[in-house]
Amino acid sequence: MSSPSITDSEHRPRIVILIPCLNEEAAISKVVEDFRGKLSTAEILVFDNGSTDRTAERAAAAGAMVITEKRRGKGFVVQSMFQKVDADIYVIVDGDDTYPAGRLGALMEPVLRGEADMSIGSRTLPESHSEFKLLNRVGNKFFQGVLSWVFGSRLTDVLSGYRCMNRSLVKSLPLFAKGFEIEAEITIKALERGFRLVEVPVDLSARAEGSFSKIRVFRDGFRILGTIFSLFRDYKPLTFFGSIGLGFVALALIPGTYAFLGDPGAVQALRFAPATLSIGLALIGMLFVAVGLVLHTVDRRFQELEHFMRVRGQPFKENHQ
Repeated sequence: MSSPSITDSEHRPRIVILIPCLNEEAAISKVVEDFRGKLSTAEILVFDNGSTDRTAERAAAAGAMVITEKRRGKGFVVQSMFQKVDADIYVIVDGDDTYPAGRLGALMEPVLRGEADMSIGSRTLPESHSEFKLLNRVGNKFFQGVLSWVFGSRLTDVLSGYRCMNRSLVKSLPLFAKGFEIEAEITIKALERGFRLVEVPVDLSARAEGSFSKIRVFRDGFRILGTIFSLFRDYKPLTFFGSIGLGFVALALIPGTYAFLGDPGAVQALRFAPATLSIGLALIGMLFVAVGLVLHTVDRRFQELEHFMRVRGQPFKENHQ
Protein backbone atom coordinates (compact mmCIF):
# COMPACT_ATOMS: atom_id res chain seq x y z
CA MET A 1 0.00 0.00 0.00
CA SER A 2 1.44 3.39 -0.97
CA SER A 3 1.80 6.16 1.60
CA PRO A 4 -0.48 9.22 1.40
CA SER A 5 0.69 12.18 -0.64
CA ILE A 6 -0.23 15.87 -0.64
CA THR A 7 -2.83 15.31 -3.35
CA ASP A 8 -4.35 12.16 -1.87
CA SER A 9 -7.82 13.47 -1.04
CA GLU A 10 -9.21 10.14 0.13
CA HIS A 11 -6.72 9.68 2.96
CA ARG A 12 -5.49 13.22 3.38
CA PRO A 13 -3.57 13.73 6.62
CA ARG A 14 -4.13 16.79 8.77
CA ILE A 15 -1.22 19.11 8.01
CA VAL A 16 -0.38 22.18 10.05
CA ILE A 17 2.17 24.85 9.26
CA LEU A 18 3.52 26.34 12.48
CA ILE A 19 5.18 29.74 12.35
CA PRO A 20 6.94 31.02 15.48
CA CYS A 21 7.63 34.73 15.34
CA LEU A 22 8.53 37.81 17.32
CA ASN A 23 8.19 41.30 15.82
CA GLU A 24 8.04 40.15 12.19
CA GLU A 25 5.43 42.56 10.81
CA ALA A 26 7.64 43.22 7.79
CA ALA A 27 7.55 39.60 6.62
CA ILE A 28 4.76 37.61 8.27
CA SER A 29 2.02 38.42 5.73
CA LYS A 30 4.14 37.20 2.83
CA VAL A 31 5.15 34.02 4.72
CA VAL A 32 1.51 33.14 5.41
CA GLU A 33 0.41 33.91 1.85
CA ASP A 34 3.30 31.99 0.27
CA PHE A 35 2.66 28.83 2.28
CA ARG A 36 -1.11 29.13 1.78
CA GLY A 37 -0.45 29.31 -1.96
CA LYS A 38 1.69 26.15 -1.89
CA LEU A 39 -0.68 24.07 0.23
CA SER A 40 -4.18 25.51 0.58
CA THR A 41 -5.43 22.50 2.58
CA ALA A 42 -2.96 23.06 5.42
CA GLU A 43 -3.86 24.94 8.58
CA ILE A 44 -1.52 27.85 9.23
CA LEU A 45 -0.93 28.75 12.86
CA VAL A 46 1.19 31.73 13.82
CA PHE A 47 2.55 31.53 17.36
CA ASP A 48 3.26 35.10 18.37
CA ASN A 49 5.84 35.41 21.13
CA GLY A 50 4.55 38.67 22.59
CA SER A 51 5.33 40.93 19.65
CA THR A 52 5.18 44.66 20.26
CA ASP A 53 4.52 45.52 16.61
CA ARG A 54 1.66 44.54 14.28
CA THR A 55 2.81 40.95 13.68
CA ALA A 56 -0.33 39.34 15.11
CA GLU A 57 -2.64 41.73 13.29
CA ARG A 58 -1.00 41.18 9.91
CA ALA A 59 -0.84 37.41 10.36
CA ALA A 60 -4.56 37.28 11.10
CA ALA A 61 -5.33 39.54 8.13
CA ALA A 62 -3.38 37.15 5.89
CA GLY A 63 -5.60 34.27 7.00
CA ALA A 64 -3.59 32.59 9.74
CA MET A 65 -4.84 31.62 13.16
CA VAL A 66 -2.82 33.51 15.77
CA ILE A 67 -1.93 31.98 19.12
CA THR A 68 -0.04 33.99 21.72
CA GLU A 69 2.77 32.52 23.80
CA LYS A 70 3.72 35.04 26.47
CA ARG A 71 6.78 33.20 27.77
CA ARG A 72 9.59 34.84 25.85
CA GLY A 73 11.88 32.45 23.98
CA LYS A 74 11.63 30.27 20.88
CA GLY A 75 11.94 27.11 22.98
CA PHE A 76 8.81 28.01 24.92
CA VAL A 77 6.99 28.68 21.64
CA VAL A 78 7.89 25.27 20.20
CA GLN A 79 6.90 23.56 23.45
CA SER A 80 3.52 25.29 23.24
CA MET A 81 3.12 24.23 19.59
CA PHE A 82 3.77 20.59 20.33
CA GLN A 83 1.45 20.58 23.36
CA LYS A 84 -1.50 22.50 21.90
CA VAL A 85 -1.61 21.35 18.28
CA ASP A 86 -2.97 17.96 17.25
CA ALA A 87 -2.11 16.93 13.68
CA ASP A 88 -0.60 14.20 11.52
CA ILE A 89 2.10 16.29 9.85
CA TYR A 90 3.80 19.30 11.44
CA VAL A 91 5.79 21.83 9.42
CA ILE A 92 7.76 24.46 11.34
CA VAL A 93 9.13 27.51 9.55
CA ASP A 94 10.42 30.83 10.83
CA GLY A 95 8.31 33.90 10.20
CA ASP A 96 11.11 36.05 8.76
CA ASP A 97 10.68 34.96 5.11
CA THR A 98 14.18 33.47 4.83
CA TYR A 99 13.02 29.91 4.08
CA PRO A 100 11.41 29.13 0.69
CA ALA A 101 7.78 28.02 0.56
CA GLY A 102 8.63 26.51 -2.81
CA ARG A 103 10.52 23.69 -1.07
CA LEU A 104 7.52 22.70 1.06
CA GLY A 105 6.61 19.71 -1.11
CA ALA A 106 10.17 18.38 -1.16
CA LEU A 107 10.44 18.83 2.61
CA MET A 108 7.20 16.99 3.31
CA GLU A 109 7.62 14.15 0.82
CA PRO A 110 9.91 11.86 2.91
CA VAL A 111 7.60 12.15 5.92
CA LEU A 112 4.40 11.67 3.92
CA ARG A 113 5.88 8.58 2.25
CA GLY A 114 6.82 7.13 5.63
CA GLU A 115 10.52 7.20 4.76
CA ALA A 116 11.43 9.60 7.59
CA ASP A 117 10.04 10.85 10.88
CA MET A 118 11.60 14.27 10.44
CA SER A 119 12.99 16.06 7.42
CA ILE A 120 15.25 19.05 7.94
CA GLY A 121 15.66 21.86 5.48
CA SER A 122 19.44 22.02 5.26
CA ARG A 123 20.93 25.37 4.32
CA THR A 124 24.44 23.94 3.96
CA LEU A 125 24.15 20.98 1.59
CA PRO A 126 26.15 21.33 -1.66
CA GLU A 127 22.88 21.82 -3.59
CA SER A 128 21.90 24.76 -1.35
CA HIS A 129 22.65 28.36 -2.22
CA SER A 130 22.19 30.18 1.05
CA GLU A 131 22.88 33.78 1.99
CA PHE A 132 24.70 33.15 5.27
CA LYS A 133 26.52 35.76 7.28
CA LEU A 134 30.10 34.63 7.83
CA LEU A 135 29.75 34.39 11.62
CA ASN A 136 26.54 32.37 11.31
CA ARG A 137 28.13 30.00 8.79
CA VAL A 138 31.16 29.44 11.04
CA GLY A 139 28.92 28.89 14.08
CA ASN A 140 26.70 26.43 12.24
CA LYS A 141 29.73 24.48 11.03
CA PHE A 142 31.14 24.42 14.54
CA PHE A 143 27.97 23.04 16.12
CA GLN A 144 27.61 20.49 13.33
CA GLY A 145 31.13 19.30 14.10
CA VAL A 146 30.46 19.10 17.85
CA LEU A 147 27.26 17.11 17.27
CA SER A 148 29.08 14.79 14.90
CA TRP A 149 31.87 14.19 17.44
CA VAL A 150 29.60 13.71 20.46
CA PHE A 151 26.63 11.85 18.93
CA GLY A 152 27.98 10.50 15.66
CA SER A 153 25.53 12.60 13.66
CA ARG A 154 25.99 13.02 9.90
CA LEU A 155 23.59 15.94 9.64
CA THR A 156 24.85 19.12 8.01
CA ASP A 157 22.45 21.68 9.51
CA VAL A 158 21.42 20.94 13.09
CA LEU A 159 20.07 24.46 13.72
CA SER A 160 17.69 24.77 10.76
CA GLY A 161 14.34 26.40 11.53
CA TYR A 162 12.58 24.69 8.61
CA ARG A 163 11.41 21.17 9.45
CA CYS A 164 8.67 18.64 8.80
CA MET A 165 7.77 16.05 11.46
CA ASN A 166 5.20 13.34 11.94
CA ARG A 167 2.91 12.97 14.92
CA SER A 168 4.87 10.10 16.48
CA LEU A 169 8.01 12.20 16.80
CA VAL A 170 6.26 15.36 17.99
CA LYS A 171 4.35 13.58 20.74
CA SER A 172 7.38 11.59 21.90
CA LEU A 173 9.88 14.37 22.53
CA PRO A 174 10.07 15.97 25.99
CA LEU A 175 11.40 19.46 25.34
CA PHE A 176 12.82 21.83 27.95
CA ALA A 177 14.95 24.36 26.03
CA LYS A 178 13.84 27.96 26.43
CA GLY A 179 15.54 29.73 23.55
CA PHE A 180 17.21 29.16 20.20
CA GLU A 181 18.86 25.98 21.48
CA ILE A 182 15.51 24.25 20.86
CA GLU A 183 16.58 23.05 17.37
CA ALA A 184 19.63 21.32 18.84
CA GLU A 185 17.47 19.69 21.51
CA ILE A 186 14.93 18.41 18.98
CA THR A 187 17.68 17.03 16.75
CA ILE A 188 19.61 15.27 19.52
CA LYS A 189 16.58 13.77 21.22
CA ALA A 190 15.19 12.55 17.90
CA LEU A 191 18.55 10.93 17.07
CA GLU A 192 18.88 9.29 20.47
CA ARG A 193 15.35 7.88 20.28
CA GLY A 194 16.08 6.22 16.97
CA PHE A 195 13.82 8.35 14.77
CA ARG A 196 14.65 8.54 11.08
CA LEU A 197 16.03 11.93 10.04
CA VAL A 198 16.74 13.12 6.51
CA GLU A 199 17.89 16.43 5.08
CA VAL A 200 16.46 18.29 2.11
CA PRO A 201 18.41 21.14 0.50
CA VAL A 202 16.88 24.60 0.85
CA ASP A 203 18.15 28.07 0.00
CA LEU A 204 18.30 30.58 2.83
CA SER A 205 17.42 34.10 1.71
CA ALA A 206 18.28 37.45 3.24
CA ARG A 207 15.78 38.95 5.65
CA ALA A 208 13.15 41.36 4.40
CA GLU A 209 13.86 45.04 4.90
CA GLY A 210 12.75 46.03 8.39
CA SER A 211 13.16 42.49 9.78
CA PHE A 212 15.89 41.91 12.36
CA SER A 213 17.41 38.75 13.82
CA LYS A 214 16.65 38.06 17.48
CA ILE A 215 19.70 35.80 17.91
CA ARG A 216 22.51 37.08 20.11
CA VAL A 217 25.45 35.24 18.61
CA PHE A 218 27.66 34.67 21.65
CA ARG A 219 24.97 34.38 24.31
CA ASP A 220 22.84 31.98 22.29
CA GLY A 221 25.93 30.19 21.02
CA PHE A 222 26.99 29.34 24.57
CA ARG A 223 23.44 28.21 25.34
CA ILE A 224 23.43 25.88 22.35
CA LEU A 225 26.81 24.48 23.30
CA GLY A 226 25.65 24.00 26.90
CA THR A 227 22.54 22.17 25.69
CA ILE A 228 24.61 19.80 23.54
CA PHE A 229 26.92 18.86 26.41
CA SER A 230 24.03 18.59 28.90
CA LEU A 231 22.33 16.11 26.59
CA PHE A 232 25.68 14.35 26.09
CA ARG A 233 25.83 13.87 29.87
CA ASP A 234 22.18 12.73 30.06
CA TYR A 235 22.10 10.39 27.05
CA LYS A 236 25.63 9.02 27.06
CA PRO A 237 26.56 8.96 30.76
CA LEU A 238 29.10 6.15 30.47
CA THR A 239 31.01 7.95 27.74
CA PHE A 240 30.76 11.30 29.51
CA PHE A 241 31.70 10.24 33.04
CA GLY A 242 33.97 7.44 31.83
CA SER A 243 36.04 9.89 29.78
CA ILE A 244 36.41 12.19 32.78
CA GLY A 245 37.36 9.23 34.96
CA LEU A 246 39.99 7.97 32.54
CA GLY A 247 41.35 11.49 32.36
CA PHE A 248 41.87 11.53 36.13
CA VAL A 249 43.49 8.08 36.01
CA ALA A 250 45.86 9.25 33.27
CA LEU A 251 46.62 12.37 35.32
CA ALA A 252 47.42 10.16 38.32
CA LEU A 253 50.27 8.57 36.39
CA ILE A 254 52.29 11.78 36.49
CA PRO A 255 52.84 12.05 40.27
CA GLY A 256 52.75 8.25 40.54
CA THR A 257 55.65 7.89 38.14
CA TYR A 258 57.64 10.49 40.05
CA ALA A 259 56.93 8.78 43.38
CA PHE A 260 57.96 5.30 42.32
CA LEU A 261 60.67 6.03 39.77
CA GLY A 262 62.15 9.17 41.26
CA ASP A 263 65.48 9.61 42.99
CA PRO A 264 65.81 6.80 45.59
CA GLY A 265 67.90 9.09 47.75
CA ALA A 266 65.21 11.75 48.03
CA VAL A 267 63.61 12.49 51.38
CA GLN A 268 60.77 10.05 52.05
CA ALA A 269 58.25 12.86 52.56
CA LEU A 270 59.02 14.23 49.10
CA ARG A 271 58.06 10.87 47.61
CA PHE A 272 55.06 10.29 49.89
CA ALA A 273 53.21 13.45 48.78
CA PRO A 274 53.10 12.65 45.04
CA ALA A 275 52.23 9.03 45.81
CA THR A 276 49.25 10.19 47.89
CA LEU A 277 48.20 12.60 45.13
CA SER A 278 48.43 9.82 42.56
CA ILE A 279 46.26 7.47 44.61
CA GLY A 280 43.72 10.24 45.21
CA LEU A 281 43.45 11.10 41.51
CA ALA A 282 43.11 7.42 40.59
CA LEU A 283 40.31 6.95 43.15
CA ILE A 284 38.47 10.00 41.82
CA GLY A 285 38.80 8.63 38.31
CA MET A 286 37.45 5.23 39.35
CA LEU A 287 34.54 6.97 41.09
CA PHE A 288 33.62 8.81 37.87
CA VAL A 289 33.74 5.54 35.92
CA ALA A 290 31.50 3.87 38.53
CA VAL A 291 28.99 6.74 38.34
CA GLY A 292 28.98 6.42 34.56
CA LEU A 293 28.29 2.67 34.77
CA VAL A 294 25.38 3.15 37.19
CA LEU A 295 23.78 5.93 35.15
CA HIS A 296 24.30 3.94 31.95
CA THR A 297 22.37 1.02 33.46
CA VAL A 298 19.54 3.33 34.56
CA ASP A 299 19.46 4.99 31.15
CA ARG A 300 19.22 1.61 29.40
CA ARG A 301 16.28 0.62 31.55
CA PHE A 302 14.45 3.84 30.68
CA GLN A 303 15.19 3.27 26.99
CA GLU A 304 13.65 -0.19 27.23
CA LEU A 305 10.58 1.24 28.99
CA GLU A 306 10.15 3.96 26.38
CA HIS A 307 10.56 1.42 23.57
CA PHE A 308 7.94 -0.82 25.14
CA MET A 309 5.49 2.10 25.44
CA ARG A 310 6.12 3.12 21.84
CA VAL A 311 5.56 -0.41 20.56
CA ARG A 312 2.33 -0.55 22.52
CA GLY A 313 1.31 2.70 20.81
CA GLN A 314 1.12 4.68 24.05
CA PRO A 315 4.05 7.13 24.06
CA PHE A 316 2.00 9.64 26.01
CA LYS A 317 -1.58 10.08 27.17
CA GLU A 318 -2.78 13.17 25.41
CA ASN A 319 -5.33 15.56 26.82
CA HIS A 320 -7.62 16.74 24.02
CA GLN A 321 -9.67 19.70 25.05
